Amino acid sequence: MDIDISFAEAMLRRGAGLLETGPDEAGTDPFAVLARLLAAAAATDAPLVVLSEGGSHSTLFDEAARRAGDPLTARLAGLAATRQGERATMYEFDGTGPLTGNRIVAALLRPEERPDLLHVYIAVGRLRGGEAQITVPPALLRFDAAALGQTLGLLGDAVSRSANAATAALAHAAAVLPMEGHEQGGMPAALLDLYWHALTLASVRADGGLATMTPEGSA
Repeated sequence: MDIDISFAEAMLRRGAGLLETGPDEAGTDPFAVLARLLAAAAATDAPLVVLSEGGSHSTLFDEAARRAGDPLTARLAGLAATRQGERATMYEFDGTGPLTGNRIVAALLRPEERPDLLHVYIAVGRLRGGEAQITVPPALLRFDAAALGQTLGLLGDAVSRSANAATAALAHAAAVLPMEGHEQGGMPAALLDLYWHALTLASVRADGGLATMTPEGSA
């Protein structure tokens, strides 16, 4: 079996297989549901853009990592400016800290014709014999950048001075929802951090014309 593929590619291959066999084959396995959803987006809506940390756009991932180190109060304006032109985009990068040794796929899908409304999915796992295996069950974050921008406008300077105000503004614009088959249990802090990192990647990409960059691949 060909193992010279990325974690994202292995996910899409599994999803494509599930499209052929029907929705019942995915069952309530969250990873299978996500793989099928991404494959469907690639097959029906538009080419699914894939950007990899190890590819030709290292500036994107470097800048996102730099911004991730900033306080939340400094990052909110960038998150409120998050936009995505494509129906679906996937970012693949290496895990760090407690997730070292894992490969991360952050998938951002637009459920509506609004570039400022995104569904964010995170898959954490590894490749084994060319097959994608998850180590942390995925969940969904629904993020409304426009709502965040409106809240920031109402709160004014209070957001830049208060971490509590910044957290409240972000909570108003986002909701983490477990996927079918993973309704129980808490959300690991490392996974929550990945959601914000995914949105930071999207906001960096939208800056300075990066939204038109050529992806490493598409499906």
